[in-house]
This record gives sequence, structure tokens and C-alpha cells, in this order.
Amino acid sequence: MLHADARFGDAVKRKVEELEARTDAEVVVVAAERSGSYRDLSVLAGAGASLLMFVVLSVLPWPVDPVLATLDLLVTFVVVGFALDGRRMLLGLAPRTRRHQQVSLSAAAEFYREAVHATPRRTGLLVYVSAAEGEVELIPDVGIEARVPRAAWVDAVQRLSATDLDGFLRGLDEIGVVLAEHVPPAGERGVSLSNAPRIRA
Repeated sequence: MLHADARFGDAVKRKVEELEARTDAEVVVVAAERSGSYRDLSVLAGAGASLLMFVVLSVLPWPVDPVLATLDLLVTFVVVGFALDGRRMLLGLAPRTRRHQQVSLSAAAEFYREAVHATPRRTGLLVYVSAAEGEVELIPDVGIEARVPRAAWVDAVQRLSATDLDGFLRGLDEIGVVLAEHVPPAGERGVSLSNAPRIRA
């Protein structure tokens, strides 16, 4: 995980300070272990395992007591559901679109939670990285969105690595270039958000 690197906190804080010295933007970095619980998939896996157990019980050549069969189905559901709950392998069951949607929803929630939208000139930028899903999402506030063409973000976003700290820092450099060009410094900042990255377990 990117944020498990011992250098992560200090390196990102320094990079954000460098970046903000060249722009009017307020950059907030949030690193999450994962963006979704995917608990519904563990329940689905438990139900699938119970269905498989039902098929096995129904083809056995000897009779099975209905109470024991019901108990077998219930135990199978609970054991498989709990065994998979919160496990990394559960992400393998989630389609790519689902994982991307979870990252987008979590990033949008962090945008408001961290008050990225509360800068006086509306020049906040959230950089959200989700380790389990391996994705990075940028959410600019309206003051940046109005000045930076979407195409300008493409290269910067592609360079942001969700797994390698050095790649992530190079991506932040690219973001800094885009922001310095389109959102140059405009005098005293009314609000200064912390430059330290926020870590979500």
C-alpha cells in the first residue's frame, strides 16, 4: 500500500507545499486503504456457497435430516460470508466499474469532509488515492474546473501511481505544472488547509 511507505507522510507534505507555492490552488491528499466494504459481495458469496451445499445435500444417496440440512446451509452461509468479509480477494469478485464507482463516491465524500470546497476563491483540489482498488481520483473545485481544461489533467492523472510513492510524487509534480499554468498565485490565501496527507484505514 502506498501510504504504508514510511516516507509517505513527510514526502507528500513537502511536495504539496512546493506545489502550492506556485499556484493559488489548495491541494488536499487523502489516502485510503480501500474505498468500499463490498459487504454485499461477501453475502452473495455466502449465499452461493449455501446453494452449492444445498445441491450437494440433495444428491446424497442417503437421507439427510431436514434440521441438520438447514443447519448446514446456515453455517455455510455464515462461515463463507464472514471468511470473505473485508478480505482483499473480495475485490476480485467486484467488476472494475463497481470498484471505480466506489472510489468516485468515496472521493466525493472526502471532498466535502475535508472542506476542499471551502476556499475563498474555490480553488481546492482533492487528490484521492485508494490502495485496494489501485486508483487515484482528482476532484477540482469550481474555481479550478473553470480554468483548467479537462484534457490538461489527462497526463497528470495517468502519472499518479496508486502503488508506488515515487510515481505518486512525480504525478503530483505534473499536477503542479498544470495548476501553475492555469491557476497562478493570486495574492494572500484566505484559508490554508493542512498540507499533511490524510490517512483513512
